[in-house]
Amino acid sequence: MNDRADVSIYRPFFLAGMVCVLTVGCLLGATALLGISRQASYTANAWTPYVLAHANSQLFGWVGFFVLGFALQQHAPTESKKRLFHRLAFLSMQSMAAGIALRFVAEPLVRIDRPLWLPVGVAACLLQALAVVLFLANTQLTRHRSGAPTTWTSKFVFASLFWFLAVALAEPIVFALSHRSDARASILFVAEWFAPLREAQFLGFAAMMIFGVSLTKFGTCFGWKPAHRTLGEIGFVLWTFGLIARMVGWNRTFAAGMSPGSAGLYQAGGVLIALATVALFAASRLYERPDRPARSHKFVRGAYGWLVLAGLLLVLEPLHLAAIGQPFSHAYTGAIRHAVTVGFISQMIVGVSMHVVARMHGLAEERLAGLWSVFVLLNLGNAARVGLETLTDYQVAAFAPMGWTGFVELLALGVWAIHVGGPLVRTRLRRRAYAC
Repeated sequence: MNDRADVSIYRPFFLAGMVCVLTVGCLLGATALLGISRQASYTANAWTPYVLAHANSQLFGWVGFFVLGFALQQHAPTESKKRLFHRLAFLSMQSMAAGIALRFVAEPLVRIDRPLWLPVGVAACLLQALAVVLFLANTQLTRHRSGAPTTWTSKFVFASLFWFLAVALAEPIVFALSHRSDARASILFVAEWFAPLREAQFLGFAAMMIFGVSLTKFGTCFGWKPAHRTLGEIGFVLWTFGLIARMVGWNRTFAAGMSPGSAGLYQAGGVLIALATVALFAASRLYERPDRPARSHKFVRGAYGWLVLAGLLLVLEPLHLAAIGQPFSHAYTGAIRHAVTVGFISQMIVGVSMHVVARMHGLAEERLAGLWSVFVLLNLGNAARVGLETLTDYQVAAFAPMGWTGFVELLALGVWAIHVGGPLVRTRLRRRAYAC
């Protein structure tokens, strides 16, 4: 007997993610980028707290809320545990939201009154960690188990959840050590540890989750053929070892004072990740024609396109550094990261959410607005950001136009939120589990 409960839990999580990205996420990031561009410096001290708050809200709010909502919807509870499922789900959402809000306030104010705001910031991180623990507990304690065998793509999901828990548990320590009473010690800690932390957050948690979902759903829900297993598993191995090599390699390079020849492992990790992007793109079969049209197709194809481009940028990084005569570039690293976070991660969220919302409301996706304006603006803004940010290493004049690219992306996300969020607010949801 099938005792899987009928739930629509994704709705509040998706709405929370939309609110987050349009406020303390993309809006805050665009404002900080404009301030940085006017000062023509990536290390402009006044904007650093807002950059850090932006990164936190994008990870736990924008990506986190959508991951939690999609995962909980996908893994509905049994009828007997439905009440516990909802209780844990909303506790995790409330804990995450409170943590993001407190972190947003604590980041700038901890510099003004450290004794007061340092504990607040640590508490914010603990709330986010609690949200992740509650989410993981929920999936284990209440989940309806069909008895079907675990698919090969699940290894990506399990790896993602490992990184999600790891970075969430690390955040309270990271916040405390990056806001010490000794400003120089804080700067050195950030320089040494934030690069591998960002790799774990976005290449470990976010990217791995997208691989697990996309390689499963493209073949069952989006109209493409099933993903190629061998290529996918090769991609998983290359990506995992590349990620670890980047993280360990950075610390080894930093410990060596970024001396010539010390970045070998770090750069090798970039090559492995680049090879993984090619394998995973090939495994996805996105280059083939799907069996039906859908407005979401251009977004998920574009997302994987940016992923491959990010891999190419990683391979070219040593050449760029040699050209500017520096062992490290804030601009080039930021360009690579933006290609991943906006081009790949955010665009994938946009495309998949369009599909999920349309299906949950019984709407024929091919009859809905194509949202070409969103696609063009998002990719145009991201391309301008990546290109101009790289160019600032050669020409300071590139800072001025770069400062406005974030608002182009914000406009794209605003139009998307109106179209996709509208049904969530106006239409009564069908009370059924999401199976595709």
